[in-house]
Amino acid sequence: MPRIRCPKCSQAYDIPPQIAVQLPTSVATCGCGEWLCGNRERILARFAVEGIVPEIDLTTYKIESSAPASRAKTADDEAIDTSGPRSVRVIARGATESINSIFTIDREPLWIGRRACHVEIDDAELSIRHCSIVRRGDQLLVLDNDSHTGTFLDGEPINEGVIGEGTHLLRVGAALVCIEPTSEQGMAVGQLQLREDDLLEASPQLMKKLLERAAKVQAAQSASTAKRLFIVCTAGPLKGEEYEVGPLGLVVGREGDVRVPDEFLSRKHFSVTFDEEGALRVRDLGSRNGTFLNTLPARNTKAHPGDQIKAGVNEFRVEQRE
Repeated sequence: MPRIRCPKCSQAYDIPPQIAVQLPTSVATCGCGEWLCGNRERILARFAVEGIVPEIDLTTYKIESSAPASRAKTADDEAIDTSGPRSVRVIARGATESINSIFTIDREPLWIGRRACHVEIDDAELSIRHCSIVRRGDQLLVLDNDSHTGTFLDGEPINEGVIGEGTHLLRVGAALVCIEPTSEQGMAVGQLQLREDDLLEASPQLMKKLLERAAKVQAAQSASTAKRLFIVCTAGPLKGEEYEVGPLGLVVGREGDVRVPDEFLSRKHFSVTFDEEGALRVRDLGSRNGTFLNTLPARNTKAHPGDQIKAGVNEFRVEQRE
C-alpha cells in the first residue's frame, strides 16, 4: 500500500492504490494544511476551467502516532511525531465579537484569517486563510500561508516562527493578535473545510498566476475568434463524421468524447486540445497501438490545418473554418 508523508508536519498516510492514482488530479491536504496532491497550479487551473475538482479526504488513511505493541517499529514509525498536544491562548477582535480563548493543538492547524478559520477577524487586509499555528514536536510555530500582506511575530516578518514561552504579539493585516502558550486544556482544534468558492482566493500568489494564464489564453483565443477547428474522419467506422474542438478539447477512443467502434483503439486513445498559446496539440494517451500525426508519433505535437491524425484504422484531418 503506497505511503505518503507530509513534508511540513511529517504525518504519514497509507493510501490504497485505487485512491493514490487519483491524487495528481485531486485536492488532498494534510491536517496541517499542506498540499499532498499533484501540481497545485495545474489542479487549481483545472478548477478554474471545469468548475470543480474532486477532493479526497485523507483522514481515513491517517497513520496514528502510536503503533500496536505486537508490531515492530519501522523507520516510518520513528519519523511520526509522538509528542503530546500543546495549548495556546488567543486574544483578538473577531468578526462578530472579541476572542479570548484557549485552543489545544494536536494534528490539525489553528487557522487565523477572514473565513473558514478557527479565529476569524473582520479585516479586509487579511487573506482568507492568513496564517496558522501548528504543533511540531513539542514546539508551537506560526506559519504564514502565502498571505498578501504578510505575518509579523513580535514585529518581525516571518514565513515560519517559533512561539516561545510568554506573551507574543502577532500582526496579521491591520489586526493585532495576542498569543501565549499555556498548560491549560482548551478547545480541541479540528479540521475546517474551505469552501470551493474560497479555494482560489486562499492563495493570492497562485490566484495571480491563474489570472495571468487565463488572460494569456483569452488573448490567444480572441486573436482567432472567427476561426474554428474541426477533426474530420476520412477513414474508419466514422468516415464522414466531423467534430468541433471546443475549449476543453476532445478525447478520441472507444469510450472517449468521440467514440469509435474499433478494437485496435484503446478506451481513451488520443486527445486534441489547445495549449496556452491557443495552438492545437495532439497527444497519445498511452494507447496500445500509438497515435501518429503525418506518419510521426504524436506525443504532444502541435497540429495545423490539413494535418492527418492516424489511430488504428482511423484517419482524421484537421480543418479550420471561419
